[in-house]
Amino acid sequence: LYTVKTKILENGKLIDELNTPYGIRWISWPIGENANQKVFLLNGKPVFINGIAEYEHLIGQSHAFSNEQIRSRVMQIKSAGFNAFRDAHQPHNLLYQTYWDKLGILSWTQMAAHIWYDTPDFRKNFKALLTDWVKERRNSPSVVLWGLENESTLPEDFAKECTELIRKLDPTASSQRKVTTCNGGKGTDWDVPQNWTGTYGGNPLTYGDDLQKQVLVGEYGAWRTLDLHTSDPQIKNATHTENYMTELMETKVRLAESVKDKTAGHYFWLYSSHDNPGRVQGGEGLRDLDRVGPVNYKGMYTPWEEPTDVYYMFRANYAPKQTDPMVYIVSHTWPNRWFTPGIKDSITIYSNCDEVELFNDVNQQSLGKRTRIGVGSHFQWYKPNVQYNVLYAVGYLNGKAVAKDYIVLNNLPKAPNFKALIENSTLTEPAKGYHYLYRLNAGGPSYTDQFGKVWSADQQLNSNNRNYGSTSWAANFAGVPSFFASQRRTFDPIKGTSDWKIFQSFRYGRDQLKFQFPIAADGEYLVELYFIEPWLGIGGGMDAKRMRLFDVAINDKTVIKDLDIWAEVGTNKVLKKTVKVFSKAGQLVVSFPQVKVGQAVISAIAIASLNGNIKIGPQDNSIIEHSNDIEKSTWLDIGDKQYSDEQIEFTSLPSNLFGAEWIQTSNKTSKNLSFKITTAADVFIIADEKTKLDWLTNYEDTKSIVINSAGVKFNVYRKRFAKGDGIKLGSKATNTQMYAVAVLPITYLEPAYDLKTVTTYKATDATLKGEGLAKEDLMGRPRVVFKANESSVLEWKINTGVADVYSLTVKYHNPFERNLKAKLEFLSADGTLMKTEIIEFTPTKEGKWNYLNTNTGSMVNAGSYIVRITATETKGLYVDALDVQ
Repeated sequence: LYTVKTKILENGKLIDELNTPYGIRWISWPIGENANQKVFLLNGKPVFINGIAEYEHLIGQSHAFSNEQIRSRVMQIKSAGFNAFRDAHQPHNLLYQTYWDKLGILSWTQMAAHIWYDTPDFRKNFKALLTDWVKERRNSPSVVLWGLENESTLPEDFAKECTELIRKLDPTASSQRKVTTCNGGKGTDWDVPQNWTGTYGGNPLTYGDDLQKQVLVGEYGAWRTLDLHTSDPQIKNATHTENYMTELMETKVRLAESVKDKTAGHYFWLYSSHDNPGRVQGGEGLRDLDRVGPVNYKGMYTPWEEPTDVYYMFRANYAPKQTDPMVYIVSHTWPNRWFTPGIKDSITIYSNCDEVELFNDVNQQSLGKRTRIGVGSHFQWYKPNVQYNVLYAVGYLNGKAVAKDYIVLNNLPKAPNFKALIENSTLTEPAKGYHYLYRLNAGGPSYTDQFGKVWSADQQLNSNNRNYGSTSWAANFAGVPSFFASQRRTFDPIKGTSDWKIFQSFRYGRDQLKFQFPIAADGEYLVELYFIEPWLGIGGGMDAKRMRLFDVAINDKTVIKDLDIWAEVGTNKVLKKTVKVFSKAGQLVVSFPQVKVGQAVISAIAIASLNGNIKIGPQDNSIIEHSNDIEKSTWLDIGDKQYSDEQIEFTSLPSNLFGAEWIQTSNKTSKNLSFKITTAADVFIIADEKTKLDWLTNYEDTKSIVINSAGVKFNVYRKRFAKGDGIKLGSKATNTQMYAVAVLPITYLEPAYDLKTVTTYKATDATLKGEGLAKEDLMGRPRVVFKANESSVLEWKINTGVADVYSLTVKYHNPFERNLKAKLEFLSADGTLMKTEIIEFTPTKEGKWNYLNTNTGSMVNAGSYIVRITATETKGLYVDALDVQ
């Protein structure tokens, strides 16, 4: 970079001075008269664009990024090896541009108005903002494209006007920096296409040919659900698994590499999953606790900035091995992959190293060494004989070990050298002379440590404030689970302690995350705070300093400033911070008032006093009332021991049961259970699938399954009870495993439609009432078209399974440039009206379909229903199908 210094002097005196960084370079795109050059040229040399897009979105923060947050995102993108960046879909903070200039990362900046009002004032304001946008960035050498909207809504005449304005403001526009739209729109130099083959239909194996024809792909990517994995291609919703996404993206990386000297490049969609109001999917995670929605969950990172498997796939292919050697076992979120030892299907490892050796113990029991093939490939072990619960990988460069990674699996026998992963320490040993009032396992269940001390389960803060508890952003929204989008866990070994269970679970959040503890007397208190860095730096080869920065406060006074866990201890190692504070009787509150980067994370809190006379009574906020006759547990998760008297674990749970309160039963006795609940709740019975228990007649079959490590499948039944109800359960059937019980508070979240079965009802199979409807071919297939604005009713009879709220999605084509309208009704089979609304069908591009999303309005039982569309202003509308989910 160079710097132009501009000075204003008056009579020899300096009045003002401006330093403008700039670079000297020329670029050429292979379109128009340069189409034959095929590749993108930078200073006359071909550069294949391996780009990524990013929204300035972060859960709890939205667009208001600190400088530190921007730096962190830039470094994370750089760590994955991307060489180009696309604003999605608004101009980003100018600090991004400064980084792209310094790092030599190519920039496709964008200006958009997705909500378009075609008025003179709106056009005038848009051009004023556009002028500022260009002036701020035109001297930036990293800018190679001007983006005028994505999936453009701009009228063609105005797009041409804006393009001319950009050319006037930037002399290199169009001649070098093309003015673009993406996936629709006219009036600019170039409508850059997208390529979603393998996600929205199409054949991903033709991606190399597609890329040559399309020249530059503005978006490629896939859906993925955090924690969802499979080795079975027949699994339901396999296209949402993490491994499907990584395999699809790796295929496109490999095919793009094969034609990189014949095309310009592509942009991966996208850095992190972002909030997307208007979509119907639940979003992001396998667990309901992680379903931050509505979310466009195609991100390399989650909305709370947890990297997913595809991040490590990109690193393995594009991060420089000489400076950033890395290795990653797929996957750290798949500990329940196998139930028993033996020959397995395969193991995948992502690494940029020359060679990787895989062990089935801590650096012992080698499963063999593999050599890297090239870009778009991974290290694969087919039919490995896995006997133990540790997978340990070592990456080599020039014969020297430079990176390592390891995971611990559930269900399998303990590895012979397992103790090498355990570090005994005095970290949680009580401080001498102190009387401990609280020990809290943040985000996790009750646990007894190596010193025999009990760490209490994290629990929701009650409104009476008499008991300890935690609260987060969900407290501001009635009917949202209290721990929603603020709790995670890792299954990785934790360095610096043998008490992994305390620190593997944690809470994350920003200024709304708080822990409150009743304090009986004024005085000085010792507060022990325990942290781990659960994600940053996994696999090695990465400097994660300042990629998580947050403050900690006690009673609104900051006691730790800019905590950087990774900088102090690295990844998955306990960091203990001890502070002494004076607190008046009442409440001692731990909070996180400022989070500069990412999310605050905390694993455990302990509070002690030198005053041994202070007493803390029982502080249980559980839904299940305490009883000596039951073994009550919290935070249900895979890997939990199902029975009190057998070594059998839960290996698969329905999404809604993660984090539930539950009762651990005995499998060797068949005692009838009874208990009370302290608030209205849903009670779930997890019963052996071999038989239907008579006493479950009044329970609803949820059609979901639980599996344990013995390979036994259980059906899940649900019934809602009122506060104070006594629940009496019957006995288990002969020759079956004992049932389990889970309890959840009543919530009002809509279900994650995208992870449920879709039933499609074709319009041509529906009932057509009135003379204003007809069947006509459109795009080569028969559809239903409205021929009039009245006396036209399109009616489907649909069937639902389990009681739930169902999404209703109408696939349609509106050929006009105006909205069309109709009345939608949802009725029971006997004709009782359950919902009615006026719906609008927005204009559709030629050869495309639009989708109108609504739902049943409330939970409906299993049965038959009617969905009816009645014409109002509907003439000319084509309808293809109704999807019910």
